[in-house]
Amino acid sequence: MGGTRRLPRGVSMDPHGMFRARLSYHGVRYQIGAYFTLGDAQAALAIARSQVARETFVPVPQRRETRRLARAAEDAHAVTVREWSETWLDGLEKAGRSPSTTTSYRSTLRAHVLPIIGDLRLVDVKPGTIDSLVVGKSDSVKFNVLRCTSSMFRAAVKAKTGGITESPVTQAPGALAKRLRRPDELDSVSWPQVQAIAQEMPERLRIAVWLAATCGLRLGEVLGLQRRDVDRDRHGTTWLHVRRQWLTKAKPPRYADPKVGSARLLAVPDFVATMLAAHLTDFVQDDPEAPLIVSATRRTMPLAQSSFDREWRRARETIAPDLHFHSLRHAALTAYNQAGGTTADTMHRGGHTSLQVAHNYQSVTATRDREITGRLDDAIRKELEGEDND
Repeated sequence: MGGTRRLPRGVSMDPHGMFRARLSYHGVRYQIGAYFTLGDAQAALAIARSQVARETFVPVPQRRETRRLARAAEDAHAVTVREWSETWLDGLEKAGRSPSTTTSYRSTLRAHVLPIIGDLRLVDVKPGTIDSLVVGKSDSVKFNVLRCTSSMFRAAVKAKTGGITESPVTQAPGALAKRLRRPDELDSVSWPQVQAIAQEMPERLRIAVWLAATCGLRLGEVLGLQRRDVDRDRHGTTWLHVRRQWLTKAKPPRYADPKVGSARLLAVPDFVATMLAAHLTDFVQDDPEAPLIVSATRRTMPLAQSSFDREWRRARETIAPDLHFHSLRHAALTAYNQAGGTTADTMHRGGHTSLQVAHNYQSVTATRDREITGRLDDAIRKELEGEDND
């Protein structure tokens, strides 16, 4: 005699012929599992009921979540230094960090960090591991390695990735920075020295020296200038728009935004403006996007920093052999401050302020900058004329 097969309480059969075991726990009905035989379903149900009686029953959804969290924790612990370094650098770029900073970090990682610990999990990197990276290295290399790894591991702790709760970098790079700081006298330069060095440079590069020494530009900003960045207003003042920098070390070399807060509009001293006008006529193509400091081999590209550095070192050799090009920026901002610039004025001139502060001063900057640059122009002319009279 046929009929529907009667199944034990808590067991049912699905359309695919599988036996499904279910029970109620704290008012909620849970599935225990699906089985090929009735015996297996009954055995599983008996075990589950025993666990309910002992208050040790764990519902399937909760077991799945526990397994998921365990896998996630395992995956987090499996993050390697190499994998995290890429995530970290991408995050810095998206956050607007200076391209020169991320390029420097990439270079340090590639040369001194990843070849040694790149395949280690973050959680396996200990203070001794970091210390081994800098053994026998020069102070400058130690500083770069410690600065880079300290920032990278602090970011991992903050992001709660890699299973680490504190950075393994225990040596502070600040102490090295103090040792590496150049004596102030090495960055000191007089206007006659600036003039002498500029004269030693190839004619097409002389304007770079004067723009750095009077407008406080970084070398990347000088190389990033284009014809369209030079403007002259109805008062006869020449203005320089600092809107980009040239990243020679990027692959491939490219333009990028200047450091955060460094985009600015600067008045150019009149005697430098005269040189700049002649430079535009003699060395810069008519295209608005033509670079001011052009490559000797590719007329549409800015000069490479390495090529400029070679000329700079040759030009300074007999005048100020230890002078860095960046020292011209220091001289410019010092002179600007001495000409009457307030802290806020000088911060704007050098692009040191945050974007918010720059915006706060935007309405008064042009007039102030024109006035102070005029006084700066007078001061430089007097010193140079005094040298000529001697």
